[in-house]
Amino acid sequence: MKKFIYLGLLALGVALMVAPPVMAQEEKPFTIHGEVRYRGEYDNNANDLNNNAHDSVQFWPYRVRIAAEGHFSKNVSAWIEFQNSGFAGGDSPFRTGGVRVAGQGVELYQGNVTFDQLWSKNFSLRIGRQEIVAGNELLLGDLDFYTGISHDGGVGTWKLKKVNLMVWYTRPFDSQVSLAGGAQFSPPGTYAIGAADGTQNFYGGYATWVFKKDQTFDVYGMNLNARATSNIQTVGARYAHDSTTKDGFIWDAELAQQFGDFTPASKAKGRAIEGWFGYNWKSGRNVHRVYGRLESATGNKGTSTDFEGFVPMFGDFHNRTGRGDWFALSNNSTALGVAPGGGLVALSVGYNGFYNDRHEFGAAYWKYDLQEDNGAASKDLGKAIDVWYGFNYSRNVNFVASLSQLSPGDALSGGGANDSVKRLYGQARLRF
Repeated sequence: MKKFIYLGLLALGVALMVAPPVMAQEEKPFTIHGEVRYRGEYDNNANDLNNNAHDSVQFWPYRVRIAAEGHFSKNVSAWIEFQNSGFAGGDSPFRTGGVRVAGQGVELYQGNVTFDQLWSKNFSLRIGRQEIVAGNELLLGDLDFYTGISHDGGVGTWKLKKVNLMVWYTRPFDSQVSLAGGAQFSPPGTYAIGAADGTQNFYGGYATWVFKKDQTFDVYGMNLNARATSNIQTVGARYAHDSTTKDGFIWDAELAQQFGDFTPASKAKGRAIEGWFGYNWKSGRNVHRVYGRLESATGNKGTSTDFEGFVPMFGDFHNRTGRGDWFALSNNSTALGVAPGGGLVALSVGYNGFYNDRHEFGAAYWKYDLQEDNGAASKDLGKAIDVWYGFNYSRNVNFVASLSQLSPGDALSGGGANDSVKRLYGQARLRF
């Protein structure tokens, strides 16, 4: 029922946007944006690392978004965005008696109002559901390859001459409010104080200093507070230089350290390191890049009374440790095989080429190890090869095909089956 209500409201909203306002004698203040993304995927051996057992799968995930951007006065704007994501067959197109058999549901992905030049010509405030993206998206990203990440709260931004400062407060989860007694978020019977202690508050600040052309230095601090259960602070810094328009060295180095309480009885001491270094050179309209890369997240020691594993925040993990997304920067780095929770150390070398602004080709080699073996016979998680090709059909439409193959190591296979794991996908995306 909620899906049909959302669709009805969305259709009504679009109709109102398209129809010229009767009372207003000015241009329509709305712009429509959206995305249609469809991907075909083939995975093999990801469940058991064994060729003798049939566990290959083919599926077709999609994501469809439509957004309305409204400008109501010089400094007031709004963004309303709905999305539906799922996979072919999971949201059945067949109907029985005029009723849809199954559905993934339409959700409000973003809905916010922005006030520019509020109190100061350099300050803006955005309130509502929104994406929060910063730096190289290690801790704050949009996860747009999958179904996205949005936050409920407020974000303030100061844009100065060479420094941008972003501060935020959001509520990732709230367990204090219920609908007991049929109350619609009004007393009595609404507030579940002292019940499940899962309410979370997320707040912090992120500053970016552009001190040279194409070079930035970031510092940040953030706090994820789950009330009595945990209260984790993450502080870090990043120094980056990247360009595809000229020859020269490129780099990105970031360190994030965690403090606070993982539980009331144990301290959080996780750490993540991300770094890559490479060289660009141009040949006509083509750009070539070779690089080396390090991705590392600490793992918890089984003998420690504190928690030394890295706790990920809300970053974008796609292609962070390879295009197959076999591993994540966290204490529990993978769900493949029987690998213990011991963090991750990933090393890579690769090549990326951009040809005539329309074609991209790349290849990379990855080596994965546990950061902490916790008594395991080996730290070796395996090796992987990525090969991909992208094509910009037009300004708004692009295609990409990618093949990743992982050869499991002893730490991943547990001494059992260790046949190679494959992920092949082809994707089409339209944005407007």
